[in-house]
Amino acid sequence: MGKGIILGIDFSLNFTQIAYLDGDGVPQTITFGDEGHSMIPSVVCYNKDVKEWYSGEEAIERGRLAHTVMYKELPNICSKKMNEDKQKVIMSFMKYVLDIACASAHATSIRDICISVDDLNPKITENLKMIFEMLGYQPEQVRIISHTESFVYYILNQNKDIWINKVYFINFDRYDFSCRKLNVMKGREPFVADVKIEDLDEIKKKVQAKMPFAPEGMLTNDAAEMLDGELADYLADQVKRHVVSGIFLSGQGFKNHEWPKTVEAIAHNRRVFQGDNLIVRGATHAAREFFHIPHLDHYLISCKGRTRVKITMNVKHRERDNTITLSNIGDYWYNARSRAECIMDEPCVADFSIHDIINQKTQKFQVDLTKFPQRPPKTTRLEVNFRYTKENEIEIEIKDLGFGEFFEATNKKVKKKVTIE
Repeated sequence: MGKGIILGIDFSLNFTQIAYLDGDGVPQTITFGDEGHSMIPSVVCYNKDVKEWYSGEEAIERGRLAHTVMYKELPNICSKKMNEDKQKVIMSFMKYVLDIACASAHATSIRDICISVDDLNPKITENLKMIFEMLGYQPEQVRIISHTESFVYYILNQNKDIWINKVYFINFDRYDFSCRKLNVMKGREPFVADVKIEDLDEIKKKVQAKMPFAPEGMLTNDAAEMLDGELADYLADQVKRHVVSGIFLSGQGFKNHEWPKTVEAIAHNRRVFQGDNLIVRGATHAAREFFHIPHLDHYLISCKGRTRVKITMNVKHRERDNTITLSNIGDYWYNARSRAECIMDEPCVADFSIHDIINQKTQKFQVDLTKFPQRPPKTTRLEVNFRYTKENEIEIEIKDLGFGEFFEATNKKVKKKVTIE
């Protein structure tokens, strides 16, 4: 795979994990310490006296001393505008992570990096790219994906009997209690891997109202037992209504307590797994796709943060009805934009379609062009600009470009925003 290793990073609010691709292209989770821990606390500490930065467990220990400043929940810092001090915080932590990776993998350098975060948004992407550029990496060497995408890449690299039907990924920790539901839709290529996320906080609140939790949202044994029953009921209902072939349990909540009722409810005729390194291994599988040898390029990922529909414009080409694709499934919505030029026969309306392939429905809309200048047929060039303004809202802008030396452009524009149903 050339010089340097390819790295995956799970950059979470509480802990960070790292893995690399070995010589066979298989993710290897990096562990350290006598007990083989893989979790680095997402914590940074700055000592004002000695002007030194510390990360991970050492940051927690030194943060108890006087004249120190502690920084926790580091991904949240990256989700906002960062000043120079905040940049130093994240850069210090990421350098620490990269040093551990090189030492543990016996590597002299890191070639490419895929970072997985829970809440993927334009700001965290921009900030992490900037931090790694400050560490000497080119933008094309770094990719940022969501935990949901990591889940998809991990599952699609497992045996197909696990994901022949729906797959559930239930995460429970201090910050998140949710169920990600993956459905791989096969028909004509490209295939669609669609993930929907269900927030399970209402289940937790129901238990919390009857049984107080320990500090920082951790479970007491009694609360864990009650929550086990509630989660078992929820999942028993799910597997009755849906065909589920695999269920993954992840997070500190599952690690710290037994969940006998939940396991009993889901274990019949399906694969059940419990572990903490699914996200980082998924990020490393994704890194292989982006930087090494792709083998899932015939799949489109549809999930929160990515476009879930295909958007087309109806046109005529050589006197035949045709379509132009303005946006497809699986793009990051804030990057999904396109531009097209066409020639208008006469002032009319432009027809567009929103194709929801997953739910098998089509939403149509039109943009009125009748107020554009009256000219002879086929002597008006139009510029069509398309973009997402929100995850479920698009904007079409159509501008008059005139027709060369014959008709000067008026630059008259029409705009229309449409909410995706």
